[in-house]
Amino acid sequence: MITTAALSPIRREAILDLLATATAHDGVSPLDEAATLALESRDARHLLLEAPAGAGPTEGALIGYASVLSDGTVQGMVRPGHRRNGHGTALLRAALEERPDAGIWAHGALEGSLAFLAGAGLVETRRLLTLRRDLGGTDPVPTASPTPPEGLRLAAFDPARDAERWVEVNAAAFADHPEQGALTRADLDQRLAQPWFDAEDMMVALREEELVGFVWVKRERPGDVDADAEIYVVATDPSVQGLGVGGTLMAASLVRLQEAGVPGVELYVEADNTAALRLYETLGFAVSGRDVQMRATGEG
Repeated sequence: MITTAALSPIRREAILDLLATATAHDGVSPLDEAATLALESRDARHLLLEAPAGAGPTEGALIGYASVLSDGTVQGMVRPGHRRNGHGTALLRAALEERPDAGIWAHGALEGSLAFLAGAGLVETRRLLTLRRDLGGTDPVPTASPTPPEGLRLAAFDPARDAERWVEVNAAAFADHPEQGALTRADLDQRLAQPWFDAEDMMVALREEELVGFVWVKRERPGDVDADAEIYVVATDPSVQGLGVGGTLMAASLVRLQEAGVPGVELYVEADNTAALRLYETLGFAVSGRDVQMRATGEG
């Protein structure tokens, strides 16, 4: 097994090829965005398992991979044709040696993945829900008119005006979130540089021209109306929570997407975030998928 903090272009391409193969086979990506972005940085330890000598045509090919992010989360995959041969166990063991406190993600909560992790003595400690709302019909977004509360205005994200404040509001809104709340200005800049980023798809709420909330829509391509969009993140500063700013931002974004002809929209939310779930339910969202994080017994 190869363990490294830096990937050569060849190994990065091999991981992306394995990722595409596993995603097509399982119907869900085994790596989330943070793990995928970490392929281009030194924010992770990378565990690579290659087919051994004498393996015929697959000799030297990448058959397994696991990512150990700096926040302790782990996710990985084994090439479909090489599963149930102990490769997943080897990757899991190596990942737990790197981080005994690791939170292991089972994206899509696939039955086989959950059984494998449970069989290794891990227990569920976190559940992330995927919610979806159809926008393809004629029914309007089920909420009041998306007019901002008095003293606020909605606008498109302006990096020069909003970036530093975005980091502050995000950190305050997600102070208890293990990943989102830790995002830095460098993390934001990395995402702003992605080919899918469109400033028009990040709506901000301004009070006296200072950002106090935002909703960020992610599409595969800027302006894409052929596939579902994602509510990438929505947050409000604690100073305006309870004033309807989050609901106003969400409603305005959904109306904009519906009017553009986007077929549907999805988002991710912690299963125990009852306040957010209530808001999303009023906006017509329903559970469409689950991700489960598991840890070794005794780890928090």
